[in-house]
Amino acid sequence: MKKVDTVDADGIPVCVVTYSSGLTENSITFEGRCVDFSDDEIQEVVDGLGDKPYPMSNRDIVDYYFSRAPHASNLKLCETVLTDAGVLESSGALKQEVESVFDQARLARIKSEFGENWIVEAAALYVFENFNTYSREFYAASSLYEYYILDRPFRAGYIASETILKFNYEDSVIQGQKNKVALQAAEEAKPTKAKARKKQKLELVAKLWHEQKAEHGAEAMRRDVNAALWIHSIIEKNRYSEFLIKKTGRVIEPDVIQRLLRELRLQGKIG
Repeated sequence: MKKVDTVDADGIPVCVVTYSSGLTENSITFEGRCVDFSDDEIQEVVDGLGDKPYPMSNRDIVDYYFSRAPHASNLKLCETVLTDAGVLESSGALKQEVESVFDQARLARIKSEFGENWIVEAAALYVFENFNTYSREFYAASSLYEYYILDRPFRAGYIASETILKFNYEDSVIQGQKNKVALQAAEEAKPTKAKARKKQKLELVAKLWHEQKAEHGAEAMRRDVNAALWIHSIIEKNRYSEFLIKKTGRVIEPDVIQRLLRELRLQGKIG
């Protein structure tokens, strides 16, 4: 007997079973994937002893595989989260402070209804009541609740994965968001800082221009080429930080000072 997964004309998954009957080879088609049907079920149909079985629902199939998957480490991580949060003991027992929240009658009902999984039920109830929704503790308790109480391993595995993401990366994401805000603030401050630096340069050049005017006379200082060279020599001598190039430490060229002089003259701050 040979089983092959394929799809029909409507695109629906089907399982085609080919089998031998005497000297002839026959086939029969089942709606669903081959994994949905056991060999015994198929054989009964081939032998004419039974009707075609209905395949498992998608959720049942997924849960079936997850129930067989080695995901104990994920659940253990969830238990560790609740241990660190003071909900469970390291042994897996319920913390005394948590257990004392429940009155004896309610605790007895929980133990009676959920049997060996009563601790998961009580821990989940406590977390859902006392921790923020979507906190690590909320995710961890939800995963354990889905697995042990609701018997839905697929959802348990999915939520456990979310817990791991939060456990490993949430702090980095938060820090990244803070860095983004800080960077944005720095970018917004750049124009203001640049404007302030420009103002400092203009004020210093104006001050030096007037000092040189007293030495060389107003007529000589009206020639911006000469004025820029004299001012440049003073800046080079005193190495004013406003006029130093950061990468090289060199003083800016005289033509930059000449442009500042033209701007100052337009503002009426030099003659």
